[in-house]
Amino acid sequence: MVKNKKHKELEASEKESDINSSTDNSDGIIPDEILEAIPEEDRGKVASIIQQTMISGVMRRSNPIAEKITPDHITSIIDISDKQDIRDREDRKSDKRYNLALILIGLVFIGFLIVFLQANEELLIKIIIGIVSFIGGFGFGRSGKLKGED
Repeated sequence: MVKNKKHKELEASEKESDINSSTDNSDGIIPDEILEAIPEEDRGKVASIIQQTMISGVMRRSNPIAEKITPDHITSIIDISDKQDIRDREDRKSDKRYNLALILIGLVFIGFLIVFLQANEELLIKIIIGIVSFIGGFGFGRSGKLKGED
């Protein structure tokens, strides 16, 4: 009789766990393989946690500042962004002009050296080697700074 009672309790608990697992997984949120890997006593907790997470993801809390933004605010943000873009383009243009001016000044200087130091080739070669070395060292230092900034 005691065995019979325990057997009936065991069958009832198995039916209850089957009902719980089928109701927990009735909407197909959690695959059966995953549920089988979770201990039976924790299956309900895991399913409820996942359901709460999904619901909170759908019903996210709104930001109070976002509720106060009007179309005028968005328009002013876009205007400010456009003005910043125009300023950035002007800065890039002025940088290009500056670099072009430096290159032209350098070429004029080298042309000046070549014209006036034609008679003394040794001095001309030493000056050109010095200039090239300076430019190479400057470029190497500049590239090292750029790599360090990233």
